Amino acid sequence: MKLYLSPTSPFARKVKVALLEKGAQAVFEEIRVDPWTTPPELAAANPLSQVPTLVTDRGEAIGNSDTILAWIERRFPQPSLLPTDEAALTRAQAVAAIAQGLIETTVGIVLERRRPPEQQSKTMLDRRLATIQRTVPVLAQRFARAREHFHHDGIGVACALAYLDLRLPEWDWRAAAPALAEWQVWAEARASMQASAPPVV
Repeated sequence: MKLYLSPTSPFARKVKVALLEKGAQAVFEEIRVDPWTTPPELAAANPLSQVPTLVTDRGEAIGNSDTILAWIERRFPQPSLLPTDEAALTRAQAVAAIAQGLIETTVGIVLERRRPPEQQSKTMLDRRLATIQRTVPVLAQRFARAREHFHHDGIGVACALAYLDLRLPEWDWRAAAPALAEWQVWAEARASMQASAPPVV
């Protein structure tokens, strides 16, 4: 099976961390690509030219990190990265959705900043930054910050916060959410997070 990814993509990192946590990473051939150049092999598998894209052993291509995570959970059910209790599962899914939105908002800032300065929208940048600054404290309140497991919600939160460090180092999110910052130290020490860390850019 194949897994197309970019070393700095937080979406791809979520998938890689999940595979590492399940001990299933060796089943996949990692193919590093720059999706912005629309590599022919990636575009043939996923016309959106997005990472991550997973190609199964049956030749089926799956895009979208959360869709891939759901497939991984079905294909490699142990150890489970989802709570078994229905209420806990609902809470975890709600937190995972917020973490995904946090990543998407941060990516939006990154893309806007890549435009020529005269073409950048300060209004859009300010709005997205305000969204991020509002979201991190909410995550600190709603996320259980468990340390007895590293479920999909935790993976999403850890990757989202690490991406803030990578792309928005000027904003001190730790001061806004010290309890979350303490948990992040534990999360980033996990072998899966260490092995999936992006290169310094």
